[in-house]
Amino acid sequence: MALFSQTSQQGFQALLWKCRMFWPISRCQQLFAVSFSIPNREKVSYFSFMTSSSTALPVDPKRTNDFPTERSKIDSEEKKRWNEETKEISEEKLHVSSVLSPKKQLLSHIVKRHRFTNVQPPENPLQSEEWNRLRESFSSPEIFEDVMLNSMVRCNSPIDVAKSLLTHVAKSHGDVAYSLLVKYLALCVQQGKTSEILDVYDIMKVRFKILESGAYNLLIRGLSNSDQWRMALTLLEEVKKVMVPSRTNYESCIKAASRHQEMNLAFELYHEMLDKDFAPTLDVLQAFFDFSRGMKDAELQKELFGMLFYLRDNQIYPHKTFMRSIKLWFE
Repeated sequence: MALFSQTSQQGFQALLWKCRMFWPISRCQQLFAVSFSIPNREKVSYFSFMTSSSTALPVDPKRTNDFPTERSKIDSEEKKRWNEETKEISEEKLHVSSVLSPKKQLLSHIVKRHRFTNVQPPENPLQSEEWNRLRESFSSPEIFEDVMLNSMVRCNSPIDVAKSLLTHVAKSHGDVAYSLLVKYLALCVQQGKTSEILDVYDIMKVRFKILESGAYNLLIRGLSNSDQWRMALTLLEEVKKVMVPSRTNYESCIKAASRHQEMNLAFELYHEMLDKDFAPTLDVLQAFFDFSRGMKDAELQKELFGMLFYLRDNQIYPHKTFMRSIKLWFE
């Protein structure tokens, strides 16, 4: 379950002892000992992850995260060119919802520019020297890692390839940016790698008091589609304490509960979602009809007829697969 491959164990050990902050023996020690395959010590150093979002709050508020001044020229040139463009460039598969400073917005836009959409990630894991050569040959090396991970998500690259890049970043910079962790998380969710999803979550919650909504969306979606689906419910409750959960959060949990025949729980979440003025999608309504098929409970039938009346009253027309689900439920 280690997040990064064991081939770089010696590099990680040297790097960890160079970090400036230490934690006493705790859950953090156990986590990093497992994640980086290092022996237990009385004090274990950890990566001081950077955050690209003001809603992801680091444990240590004294740490700052400013961009190097030499990037200002790049930023100003990019901004000038963007003002001349009227066509909006579509985003990659991954969208991390966050409130960014102007410089970080500028960097985020660069990552999504059209000229980087054809970048092809390597097919196999690389060593640090190989990643360095690729970075140096890249037209904008300061955003190489972001662009490469976006491409890995788009191309559905093997997890080991992404791990080798994060290992290289950790060895080179002494930390892993929050934005890179979220992109790696998106790849894990896309491939249904439950153990990796849990590892990333453990690392992020150690370093940050609060995650931003994009990370929570990925975690809840990934876990709700796994055998750890009840943990998605726990995360939903965690989200409620710091922000308003999104419709996606609710629907992921509703589908998970329905899939496991927990219909009372599913309807409880459904009504909670409606109370927050979220209109249900046809997919979540279809899930109720799919997974309650054959059940004779009167209250359940009342709920499902209520959904049909909702569709009728709002002149919403089910798509073909949804219509088939309704037909089979009646039959």
